Amino acid sequence: MNRWTLQSVNINGQPIDSLQMKYHLLPKYTDYVFFMESSLVVYTRINGQATASADGFYKFIDKSNIEMNFTLLNRKSIIKAKIQKLTKREMNLEYKDNGDTYFLKLYGN
Repeated sequence: MNRWTLQSVNINGQPIDSLQMKYHLLPKYTDYVFFMESSLVVYTRINGQATASADGFYKFIDKSNIEMNFTLLNRKSIIKAKIQKLTKREMNLEYKDNGDTYFLKLYGN
């Protein structure tokens, strides 16, 4: 199991505060937990309540691209991201959604 806490999100190169974000992109309040069996759980806070995603899984497309699928608040998310950096303590992901480029910085626990 690998647990990664979201530290920051940039959209089109601009830092975004948590008030503007979707729930699964709330910095410092969201963890992505990857399990060996390719399952994924996204933990976050919604209106002050701890919430976990359902039906989550991930797969590596190749050594530098990952696809993450999960359902949060009855909304399905499919994220196909390029792994910009991956060490034991830091993971940086970049992906496009609706014409915007997202850059996520996560730290390992």
